[in-house]
Amino acid sequence: MQRALTALVLLGASASAFKPQAKQVTLQQAGKKLAGNVGAAFLAASTLVPAAFAGDSLVLDTPLEDKLENFGRASYSVFNSITDVAPLGDKLLEFVDAKVKKEDSAEVVAKAVDGLLAIPDVKVAEYAGILKQVVYKGVNKDTCVTLGGSEAFRASLQNSAAVKAVDAGKMDQLAKKFAPANRNVPVGKTGICLPASAEASEKLWVAQAELTFSMPKAEAQALDAAVKKAGRQATRSVIGTLIPAAEGVFSSSAEAKAMVKAGKDVEPTVIATVQAALK
Repeated sequence: MQRALTALVLLGASASAFKPQAKQVTLQQAGKKLAGNVGAAFLAASTLVPAAFAGDSLVLDTPLEDKLENFGRASYSVFNSITDVAPLGDKLLEFVDAKVKKEDSAEVVAKAVDGLLAIPDVKVAEYAGILKQVVYKGVNKDTCVTLGGSEAFRASLQNSAAVKAVDAGKMDQLAKKFAPANRNVPVGKTGICLPASAEASEKLWVAQAELTFSMPKAEAQALDAAVKKAGRQATRSVIGTLIPAAEGVFSSSAEAKAMVKAGKDVEPTVIATVQAALK
């Protein structure tokens, strides 16, 4: 779980940084933009964006599923071209340390952990099964295409002040809860293995969203409140400092432009789904 979400946090930050604006916008509002570019639900679980809630599926057999699949398909070749994502991850952590009060970033992580722990075990089992049987079927850690630098960023994230502030017992519970899923994410010599096909990438994005949208409402609302508090501490122009690092990871190829277009297309549907679930 941590490995998959590490990759998605990095990619989400990249997508957001490529859309600077001249006017001042709060981090909370920018977070909504970030959510649309990469699928808010699973990034939420990684401590950046408000998550969603248990009940009937908010993803499967909906327009959101179609748009997430489209993003997974459009982004597949772009992710496969990344050689080292660690500099962007380091820049992201530096940004949080410099612009968000330590107690507030720690609160966001703590509430995210609470939310992840509250996800029904059956949903975690379903997610683990999809990873093994669909997303990574046939992927060999010795020969796979990896997201270079992702393991280095994961280590940095785990050693960050915000994560270390979380109760160690809860972190142990989290590791145990998601161990079945984590075991099904193969790791190569230079980072997390990527799905073997565009079709598998589609299923990954949908599965991540379905998992995180299973977060119970009470825990999701608590996370939402923590994110809003932390989000008031930076403007869009400040977030724009991530642009150079993002440009170092992504290219301006036709494939990258298609990914951005797909992200913009899914954005309003993600935001509308999250807002409806928060009511």
